[in-house]
Amino acid sequence: MTTPRTTKEWLTAGTPPERRQRSLWVQVLVALTSTTALVGTVALVAAAAIVPPIGARRMARDAALGEVESAMAPGERIVAQAFASQRRWTDMWRESFGVVVATDRRLLYVGAPPTPLLRPRDDGPLALLVESYPYDAAFTLEPRTIFRGRGLVLRTPGARVDFIVDDASWPEAERVAQASARARGAATREQQESEGTARSAPRPMDEYVSHIVRRGETLTGLARRYRTSPDVLRQLNRLGQDDITVGQRLRVPKPAPGDTSTR
Repeated sequence: MTTPRTTKEWLTAGTPPERRQRSLWVQVLVALTSTTALVGTVALVAAAAIVPPIGARRMARDAALGEVESAMAPGERIVAQAFASQRRWTDMWRESFGVVVATDRRLLYVGAPPTPLLRPRDDGPLALLVESYPYDAAFTLEPRTIFRGRGLVLRTPGARVDFIVDDASWPEAERVAQASARARGAATREQQESEGTARSAPRPMDEYVSHIVRRGETLTGLARRYRTSPDVLRQLNRLGQDDITVGQRLRVPKPAPGDTSTR
């Protein structure tokens, strides 16, 4: 009994073996070409998302330097600064460019966010990211080798931030780290001395005045300024932590007559 042929067998029954083999190779080549095109398209999209547009670095750095000047408090001066960049997972690891600055009062980072993926950035000023770390706060800044190359690693009690630094800016980055370490050490010693000499109960109500918090001021700095301790200020103002905000009204010790340190 003869088994009936399938449709495919009927179609290929008269096709020579060499033609069937060539047809198989054509199918393989078509599949490989399609896969290569797909991989190439994905690679181009990924490169467009990760690689910054031409001129983005210079534009971001110029904007960051301008913002640093406007963010400086009266009398504050720059000790060292270095260009740096970041790649955050929240920006899909796209690079944002900025500047790390050590002043005589704090450490600053000002950076511009990456260009949006789905639409071009609108004309106008950039919405810059500004991070401020007063020297009496708990943090360290150290030059380190990171997986993206060399950079500055900033550590706080709750986070770690990496700043990528290119070879041209590396000497300046080291100077920023050194200036920050010196200022942090001096602030820590002053804080310890202040807390050691001001551990006393709050004075009567009539010996206290109001102080409105200004930009760049911290609770520890105000304690040194008014010759008291952060514990006393927290108790006077019923604060659960050291965070204070610009414009906040605080009760502070009344300066002694002739005391010019609080002016």
